[in-house]
Amino acid sequence: MKDAEDGEIRNALINEERVVVERPVYTQLEFDKGFTSIQRPVKTPKVWAKKKVSKFECSGKCVGKFITQVFPFLSILKGYSIRSDLPADIIAGLTVGIMHIPQGMAYGQLSTLPPVYGLYVSFFPVIIYFFFGSSRHVSVGTFAVVSLMVGTVVDKGVASQGLSLDVPSNTTGNGTVADAAVDDVLLQTQLAFAMAVTFAVGCIQLLMGFVRLGFVTVYLSDPLISGFTTGAACHVFTSQIKHIFGVVINRYNGPFKLIFSYRDFFMNIPSTNIAALVGSAICILILVLVKELINNNPRIKPKLKMPVPVELIVVVIGTLVSEFTNLHKLFEIKIVGDVPVGFPMPALNQFRFLPNVISDAVAIAIVAFVISVSMAKILAKKHDYEIDPNQELVAYGACNVIGSFFSSFCTAASLSRSLVQEGVGGRTQICGMVSSCLLVVVLLVIGPYFKSLPNFVLASIIIVALKGMFKQFLDLKRLWSISIIDFAVWSVSFLATVLLDVDYGLMAGVGFALLTVIARSQRPYTCVLGQVDGTDIYRDLSVYEAVHEIEGIKIFRIDAALFFANAEHFKNQIYKLTVDPKIVKKIRRKRDKIQKKIEKQEQIQNGSSDTKVAVEATPETSDTADLDLNLNGYKSQDNVHSIIIDCSTMSYVDSVGVKVLGQIINEYKTIDIQVYLAQCKAGIREMFEKTDFYTTMYKEWLFVSIHDAVLACRKLNNNSSFEKKHSSLALQEKE
Repeated sequence: MKDAEDGEIRNALINEERVVVERPVYTQLEFDKGFTSIQRPVKTPKVWAKKKVSKFECSGKCVGKFITQVFPFLSILKGYSIRSDLPADIIAGLTVGIMHIPQGMAYGQLSTLPPVYGLYVSFFPVIIYFFFGSSRHVSVGTFAVVSLMVGTVVDKGVASQGLSLDVPSNTTGNGTVADAAVDDVLLQTQLAFAMAVTFAVGCIQLLMGFVRLGFVTVYLSDPLISGFTTGAACHVFTSQIKHIFGVVINRYNGPFKLIFSYRDFFMNIPSTNIAALVGSAICILILVLVKELINNNPRIKPKLKMPVPVELIVVVIGTLVSEFTNLHKLFEIKIVGDVPVGFPMPALNQFRFLPNVISDAVAIAIVAFVISVSMAKILAKKHDYEIDPNQELVAYGACNVIGSFFSSFCTAASLSRSLVQEGVGGRTQICGMVSSCLLVVVLLVIGPYFKSLPNFVLASIIIVALKGMFKQFLDLKRLWSISIIDFAVWSVSFLATVLLDVDYGLMAGVGFALLTVIARSQRPYTCVLGQVDGTDIYRDLSVYEAVHEIEGIKIFRIDAALFFANAEHFKNQIYKLTVDPKIVKKIRRKRDKIQKKIEKQEQIQNGSSDTKVAVEATPETSDTADLDLNLNGYKSQDNVHSIIIDCSTMSYVDSVGVKVLGQIINEYKTIDIQVYLAQCKAGIREMFEKTDFYTTMYKEWLFVSIHDAVLACRKLNNNSSFEKKHSSLALQEKE
């Protein structure tokens, strides 16, 4: 039934309108002469420099373009409508600002700094991004993965100074003066490392922006980022579970830190603080129910002008309950503690430990930038505008460099807040300015009222917010069905991040992803092409049943550039899929040997009438049958007279590739097989000229298309056969 349907489809295609082209067979040389081939412009350093210098012109238009490029908000505000855009931005800004308060405090705790420092990150970088950023919809501020990476740097830095983050703390309200002094030294050290890595991250991002390295995002694929962020989410979860259960867990750094942390956790479970556990369970339940049944409910969500600020509600309720019931005293529950009023004074402590954090800063700079730009591109595509990755690097670099002077640690675009900002109708970066105004009120007035807020409330907010990251596990099923390589990249990135550490996991993921690229470029797909009967269409024999090989001609294709890494693979595959000169030589040597034996036996038979001699001759003639039996799979190779290499998929050829190509051609010459090239690009032909390739192969053996090469092969082979036959007849007549 299926064969009949395929036949009907094939007949229908044949009976469609036909393309009839009548033209001569073109070699590449004839085509270039007939259609006036010109040389491509050569991009030498001198030409490149002249082109760049010619762009340096000082005019009013040029200056204006430069200013709008450095400050994208100027061009965005040109078409700003106060009547339609401003109300939408105010609503979105207030909504995001309300989210900033609990998330800023929670992620501040995640960075191992006091929660108020997360509020600084939600204020200073947002204002700076307004001036330098090119995205209209991302919400800049705290982000879980980046906060965790900063916390890791702080952990290592504090340990290197001989201090411990597990020292007694006055956050339970019972600290002594000595404890307060220790806490102050510890806080200053933590802050110095956090600001040092923030300043370094900003400098790296600014440098990348100035030298136009925004394209680096293409090297971090979606599976890699998904696996890495999911692994980082496991670290975030682990860092907060101690607050949920109210137990003490030692801090670890480096490989297998999660294993050691869970070992301590399970050993200390008997000392669980029941009040903290019950409070955490209530907070998580409220957060999940409101988010799933109201904010994310497809029937209710469209009717809401703004999502229910459940995180802020939980923070307020948790603070009130803790304040009026003295939870921190009755049940020894850790609380946020004193929240300073006002803004931090500019400080220069970011230079103190700068040399210690450079390597960590590189990883944080790349992760923060890639995640932020990925989110910005998604929203920009949805609303039909463009973002400039290089300008985004400058914007985030400025946010971090300037922010480091005002006690705000590394910033990035938040996925959840950005989606909310866009979902409630935000139009431009004005949303960020509105949210910053709300943060001013919190920092100047409301902040101290959060003194009694239990840490388990912030931990509950963080854990519930991780749901979106953990849902990325569902990507595995999709990736398995799409690409086993993408599946492997996701898995390796995730496992390396979980088992090693966040920074090591990123390096391992990037390294493995690059190895997959190298492996695929080293062993690209190769195939033999066949012809669709009656057409000039040539397709992969293993894919289409309707194509057939042409007798005596093999057409080979490699789906990649030909360069040093895959040149040997190219050579092996063309021998494997078309004709192997070694096998052909073996066949011919064996046949020549047998032929000589047969001729010798025939001479003996002709010279003697002894039947015994004739009988002895018959076993020798059976060698031919044995040869045909042993080399049955290779018999067709001895009938090939031409091999055509389809170069249409080769983007370039390097000197090693040209050398290997010459070796292949010479090998085939030894067994009377001619190699032809078809559809060579201009760059490849230029490389042939530079490497004296045409001393190995005539220019006349390059053809414009595969079909031209096939027709030429048939014609040349027929002429060769005719000449051989004519010479043989002339020799017989002479004798």
